[in-house]
Amino acid sequence: MKKLLIIIICIMLTFSTSCKKSEETKPSETESVTQEVTIDNTYFENTGIAYLSDLFNKKYEDAYTKYPHDSAMTKAVNPEKYASIFNDVINTYGDFVNFNGSSIESKGDYTIFTTGVIFKAGSINANVVFDKKGNISGLNFSVYTFDETILPNGIKETDITFGSSEWILNGKITKPESEGVYPIVMLVHGSGPNDMNETVGMNQPFKDIAYYLAQNGIAVLRYDKRTYTYQSKLTDLTNFTVYEETINDASEAVKYVSGLDYVDKNKIFVLGHSLGGYLIPRIAELTPEADGYIIASGIFTSLGDIIPYQIEYLSNLDGNITEEEQAQIEDYTIQSSKSLNPNLIGENEMVLGANKAYWDDLANYNPTELAKEIIKPVYVFQGDRDYQVPVSQYNIIYEALNSKSNFTFKLYPGLNHLLIYGTEKSTPQEYYIKGEVSHDLLDDLIDFIK
Repeated sequence: MKKLLIIIICIMLTFSTSCKKSEETKPSETESVTQEVTIDNTYFENTGIAYLSDLFNKKYEDAYTKYPHDSAMTKAVNPEKYASIFNDVINTYGDFVNFNGSSIESKGDYTIFTTGVIFKAGSINANVVFDKKGNISGLNFSVYTFDETILPNGIKETDITFGSSEWILNGKITKPESEGVYPIVMLVHGSGPNDMNETVGMNQPFKDIAYYLAQNGIAVLRYDKRTYTYQSKLTDLTNFTVYEETINDASEAVKYVSGLDYVDKNKIFVLGHSLGGYLIPRIAELTPEADGYIIASGIFTSLGDIIPYQIEYLSNLDGNITEEEQAQIEDYTIQSSKSLNPNLIGENEMVLGANKAYWDDLANYNPTELAKEIIKPVYVFQGDRDYQVPVSQYNIIYEALNSKSNFTFKLYPGLNHLLIYGTEKSTPQEYYIKGEVSHDLLDDLIDFIK
């Protein structure tokens, strides 16, 4: 279980290859393209399919020696490591069946070949990253995208763009197919560079919410997060805070829908999930047009309190914390302590992936106290099977604000952090099994909004 978790985190979070646990090298002739070949889309497609075919057919030695790897990829993998990764993938999704569809995308000096991979128990995308010389410089998996999206009956979707001139974002509005005026909900993401569906593994909770609510007479706006759309541009910002990450764009989304003729101006709601829920009190300050707020699996202390808890939980999934895992826990604990005391952070130091300005800003933020100032309706909920944000966080705001008449609270049995029902102990592996946001929860949201 933990082994699969570590592998999945590595292959999902790297653009090139940063999971470099192995120092083995392979023969130098395979580190670059040594024969005259034309590096074009045909090359990327043919090489990508052949390389993946060998991997999914367990020809790991061939995959390692037949195809050019750059130096970083050469050090990161070997036939044994390929075997370990792909055996775990096959154990999760079942036997490999075939490939379906493909696309090619350029990102700077890199080209990404993507194909859909069909297994007996599920489907994923495999993404092979090539450098400008045609060497394989990365491999990762993402949610399957090659089936045409079939909208449920009675709804339609419109592609939109909105935002400040410097940070234009892509989004979709999903609404009932019939003409009319409807309530609308803006969906605000959790941590990380999320797409508009808040895709995690095989699951897309924001798409689930959008489709179900639209089928029940409520429009939904979802959008690609700024850190998803402008990853490279944002790395140059030294004063990056949660306003640049999340809050300002949520405010822009509310302004955008306020001008739509099919939106009920008295029924505009903002739903924040995880980090988005943590920031709802600040979002409320900037969105006077909104008529209510929804906090889903929110944090009510600080990010620095949550991260060590998550790391220790994951390390202890098999009931045993190794020396390496203990060292990792201690490292994250030190970083978390700095995030809570940003005067300890150097001007150019990155702590938990963010700079000093980010943590300086959050050091002055108390979400529970600021939430007390919200006078519009607020629905706060949490799943009791959520390991990323424990129920103790929900208890904090419940105990502080349950006496306020504009706040509604509910704890949902069996729901994990993605709001999907289950009965087993929550683990990252379940995110790679397709589920769906709880309809019981969504029915309650519909009642709250309407």
